[in-house]
Amino acid sequence: MKLDMFLRKSYVLTLLLVFIFLPMQTGCCPVIKGWSQESFRSPEFSRDTLDQEGLALLPVIILKETYKKTGEPAGQTPPAPYAQPTAQADNGKVKELVRHDAHRIIMGEILLSKIQSMWPSIRIVTPSDVLKRLNDEGLTDSYRKFDRDFPKVGFDSAFLKSLRKTLNCRYLFISQIVVTESKSDASVVFVWTFGSKSVLRSVNISGQIWDIVKGRQVWEGFGVGYNRLSSYEKIPLIEEIAGKAVESLLKNIMP
Repeated sequence: MKLDMFLRKSYVLTLLLVFIFLPMQTGCCPVIKGWSQESFRSPEFSRDTLDQEGLALLPVIILKETYKKTGEPAGQTPPAPYAQPTAQADNGKVKELVRHDAHRIIMGEILLSKIQSMWPSIRIVTPSDVLKRLNDEGLTDSYRKFDRDFPKVGFDSAFLKSLRKTLNCRYLFISQIVVTESKSDASVVFVWTFGSKSVLRSVNISGQIWDIVKGRQVWEGFGVGYNRLSSYEKIPLIEEIAGKAVESLLKNIMP
């Protein structure tokens, strides 16, 4: 009888240990969520005009907050995706440039792919074609200045006019992203993650569409992809979170 009770307890203990440590070894797939909002739409902007007149995509502008991480107040978990970046020590200009270029390439490819799959009928001038045309027209320096200054001061009317002559399409898509990561000091109630920190990763993308023939903005919105990562979950690829952010943004352009 005592042996039977011992075996039962051992069996239960074994199951408990497997239940605790298996997720930590194998890792669960994190849930990636997204949401978005349209903040402006001109009455004259429609799918028909977009199909007929074409859309040029400027390379994605990567905001400086992409390089930063932030900590959450102890015991509190802010609602996703509001992970506000804070200052962080400079890790070196070369490293920042590498990360900057990597995020730009990833986001540019995702944005182009999603637009082409969602709206195959739209004539697209790709970011690489845009840069080639600007370079051929001697506008490389003007573009670099725009890329640096746009998040602070907005559009330069002279540069807008030069784009109208160079890109041979009516509409221009400008996007900006910031990648953030925040860690919570709040302890979790489950025994296998007690005392660990959860991580909130998010990709925030804002987009504007400009009518470069008339020189005015016709649409604006933003999208977010995010996930709350626990200790036993696999770290998602940045492409997965970015893809959700882009999908969330684009679904508002042509609902």
